[in-house]
Amino acid sequence: MRYLPLLIISLVVFSSNVQARDTATSDKVLDIKEVTSATGIKAWLVEDHSLPIIAVSFAFKQAGSIQDSTEKQGLARLLSNTLDEGAGDLTSQEFQKALSDNSITLYFNSGRDNFGGTLKTLSRNQKKAFELLKLSLTQARFGADAVERMKQANISRIQSSKGNPDWINARLFNDVAFAGHPYALNSGGTITSLQNITPSDLKTRAQDWLTKDRLMIGVAGDIKEEDLSLILDNVFGGLPATGATNNTKEITLQNQGQTFIYNKDIPQTIITSALPAFDRNDPDYDALRVMNYIYGGGGFGSMLMEEAREKRGLTYGIYSSLLMQDYLSGINISTSTKNASVKDMMDIIRAEMNNIKSAPLPQTKLDDAKSYLIGAMPLGLSSTDKISGTLLSLQLDEREPDYLDQFKKNINRVTVEDVQRAANRLLDPSKLLTVMVGQPENIEKFNELKDLPNVE
Repeated sequence: MRYLPLLIISLVVFSSNVQARDTATSDKVLDIKEVTSATGIKAWLVEDHSLPIIAVSFAFKQAGSIQDSTEKQGLARLLSNTLDEGAGDLTSQEFQKALSDNSITLYFNSGRDNFGGTLKTLSRNQKKAFELLKLSLTQARFGADAVERMKQANISRIQSSKGNPDWINARLFNDVAFAGHPYALNSGGTITSLQNITPSDLKTRAQDWLTKDRLMIGVAGDIKEEDLSLILDNVFGGLPATGATNNTKEITLQNQGQTFIYNKDIPQTIITSALPAFDRNDPDYDALRVMNYIYGGGGFGSMLMEEAREKRGLTYGIYSSLLMQDYLSGINISTSTKNASVKDMMDIIRAEMNNIKSAPLPQTKLDDAKSYLIGAMPLGLSSTDKISGTLLSLQLDEREPDYLDQFKKNINRVTVEDVQRAANRLLDPSKLLTVMVGQPENIEKFNELKDLPNVE
């Protein structure tokens, strides 16, 4: 299952027709219409009638794996696996055949924060597509055979992942970084917890959390505003109005300043480090995006890659990325290197933090970073499903419809001083949380991890 994107940086007009129209009539990147149905269901729409395709992305905010209990970890994931395994009068095979015969793509997904899905169909098959979507959301069968099959598939996935160093590192990182919070649990479930989940659990989860008060929708393609209004009521109108109460609390990055090592006999050590960060609503957020690109997010052009790979030859790759969840924000650094070079790698990570803080960037480096971020826009809105996903992401992030129109301006106005200020606010090597899997050498102070939590 794929996850809904929570942070969209690459944004652009998705067809030459729309681009020509918008350039001629306005400065809008996308002509986003806010559609409200007769019963009050809302969606964002971008019409494009150049191709006979409709894409719908939808999500139920804060209905993801954060609502799983310890005893039933993986419940949201299993729900996403089984909603399309038969609905109404259609068995699992009949439901999947109806999708295939009509060239309809329908899948559900569960992230840590949100639960959602995507529908993509040819315009001529939209009636059938929306009928199947409605059935899956309101009359899913949760048949015992289908549920058991999906449980076993997830258990097999866990079993096969237990020997993967990258998977182990990610599992351990979640445990120590988010200790005491639902983010620390295994969103994919444990071998035991998946066996505990029943069809009744799935039905209750859907009734409690797949509700209209949490629903957000993005639509793109060959559909008119007035037609979408009717479809919204038809497809989503039968959902419960409200459901369970969300009691999730915010959390800061846990175990800051500590290093954790899980011993595994492999030639290279897998490393994930993290620092707390401010969220998307902070005035320095655009500076953070530019700073992250320069520090480690820009691939071969980043400071980390230049120092660790190009100059020192310590790794094939080292990257930083922004971690923007509903209840925690951070910046991650991920890499791998031979065991004997781990200390040198950590020294580079810390040194480059201090370098970007202490010395103003060359203007050319800043300009290159901004040019890349702005120039990469076309990759983000190149198809109807990417457009609908972007519309949904903007709503989940509580952005205004004109947010895309401000993107270029917001990035362009970031200055050298802005980047340095953001770096000084965040890049504190003494707060660095690090999780390693391997047999790293010359690491003096660390906590040894012996078990894989939330797996068995």
